[in-house]
Amino acid sequence: MNIIMCDMPSDFLIQGLGLHENDEAIFKGKAGGQDIQLLPYLGDFSTEPKDTNIFCLGLADTSCHFRSGDVLMTGSDDLLDRAFKVMDDIEQRCVVVSLTSDQESTHLYLEKKELEPLVQEWKQHKISFLCLWMINPVESEGQAKLAGILRRIILKDS
Repeated sequence: MNIIMCDMPSDFLIQGLGLHENDEAIFKGKAGGQDIQLLPYLGDFSTEPKDTNIFCLGLADTSCHFRSGDVLMTGSDDLLDRAFKVMDDIEQRCVVVSLTSDQESTHLYLEKKELEPLVQEWKQHKISFLCLWMINPVESEGQAKLAGILRRIILKDS
């Protein structure tokens, strides 16, 4: 199962991944035999089986470290590896970031206070997760690119 959470309007994901609304007003679908579920908000959900991947998508502001169109990411090693392979295949610039402002971190810091506790919980429970943020401005072309990147990551090992 692949669970997607999005902190921006998710119409581009619904269309890009071919998701359909079920009776419980949750968007679900399949891509390459992989089950996909889109949660309407960033938030807590019941603990899922170990074979669940969590994907979180959103926007990040331009800073001196990042350029418009860059994809920032953090996640578990397995999904980061898949993401790097996809980014290399499509020649997309990506940067690994940290959500904690640890002085010893080798990664650049990205402030996402609402997401940081969730990430810590996922790490503690050893849940596979990947957070992807695209640097503003994201227009329809950027949103389509983000949906395409996510699709490739989900399908990478299927």
